[in-house]
Amino acid sequence: MNAENHDVIIVGGGVAGLSALWQLRHRDVVLLEADERLGGRLMSLPRGDYWMNLGAHLFPGAGSHVERMTSALGLETIGIPGAKFALTFAGRVYANKRVETYPFTLPLSLRERVALANVGLRAVGAVKVWQDTQRERPGWAATRFGGYLANRSFRELIGRPPARVDGIFRAAGHRAASELEDQSAGTGGALFGGVWAGRKSLLSYNLHGGSGRLGEAMAAELGHLVRYGASVTRVREAGGHVTVTLRENGEEKTLRARQVIMATPAYVSHRVVEGLPGDVADVLADVRYGPFVSAGVITTERGPMPWDHIYALTATEQSFDMLFNHANPLRVGRARRPGGSLMVYAGGDGARRMLDLEDSGVESRYADDLVAVFPQLRGNLGEIRIQRWEHGIPYRRPGFSFEPMLRHSRRTDVGVHFCGDYFGDLGNMELAAASGFRAALRAGVALGANAGRP
Repeated sequence: MNAENHDVIIVGGGVAGLSALWQLRHRDVVLLEADERLGGRLMSLPRGDYWMNLGAHLFPGAGSHVERMTSALGLETIGIPGAKFALTFAGRVYANKRVETYPFTLPLSLRERVALANVGLRAVGAVKVWQDTQRERPGWAATRFGGYLANRSFRELIGRPPARVDGIFRAAGHRAASELEDQSAGTGGALFGGVWAGRKSLLSYNLHGGSGRLGEAMAAELGHLVRYGASVTRVREAGGHVTVTLRENGEEKTLRARQVIMATPAYVSHRVVEGLPGDVADVLADVRYGPFVSAGVITTERGPMPWDHIYALTATEQSFDMLFNHANPLRVGRARRPGGSLMVYAGGDGARRMLDLEDSGVESRYADDLVAVFPQLRGNLGEIRIQRWEHGIPYRRPGFSFEPMLRHSRRTDVGVHFCGDYFGDLGNMELAAASGFRAALRAGVALGANAGRP
């Protein structure tokens, strides 16, 4: 074979593409990445003893596809010891260790207290169904929610509680980068199930040094299999092979492969892959992505601070919806070094309203609200870096069916395979890696069954 013919071409260097590349690294494979780095929404910047995380940052634990990659690459994941259910409410920070205690500890009226308990119980019911589905097919699309959760919105599930109670769930729901009215009840179940799963959660670890180190380590290990700045414009299966057209260094080029893995977001795959069955093309066109606007914040305090024991905080009254303390995993069993690293983000409509603001405007809003939440941050805010994710995370809307793509993924007579975090009710890192792994297995089986194909 010459350089323009391969067994497998992988399009996209996010987590799904990296998982597929890792599985197929001993094959004649090339990964095409439009950007100049690997990792997709895994983005971080080293800053002395700390690092800024600007995108996805919650890693799964032992036995996961992601953990097998990070371990093989010599990377260290660190457990998150701090409170994950902290929230701002009525001008104060509450950091209960158990989320179910909030109806009893927040300063609520009797009506609000009853409403919070009732809405919590409805969310628990959705989580139970989600967890049952995950036990059946872990890390895969939850297709058996049925009409109860798939065809109604999370808003319909929880109703309209009093405003302050509703604010808690609206802020938490923005983890799915969408409004409660737009996301399915199944997406809500996946969101709260992931957060409430305790030690079994797919959200239990950070990558020491920053999430971007996964892409960096993969580039160091398998960079000879990657072509950067390669923007794919057309993928077409015909004549027993797949033709991939791309622009690279200002020139249009054509590659051929026996198998192609599309590890790009659904809207990109829909735009470039031709000849798909109509229902599969419709699925790709209909996957929804919500926006995030995040900020990495380096702090300059000299000693212990009241947020040291908190990892995740839901902000119910601020311009951002979530705050993460990425120095928290470094506080246990180690000397408390000066400074720290925080990350905040807004999701859904709040993020959408900020997409066109100048960085200085977003920074000013976030900085003011950080100081409002923790007054000790006044004078201790250092570097702030803004990152916009217009297509931050895929989520299911009510009535959406992914079944045509699942049927297509079971076919053995196709040369183009799809993967990505859109294969589940709510995107996450392990879902992306698992789908990339499965796509690589399908491509490998097809190569073995079609050894005579060009």
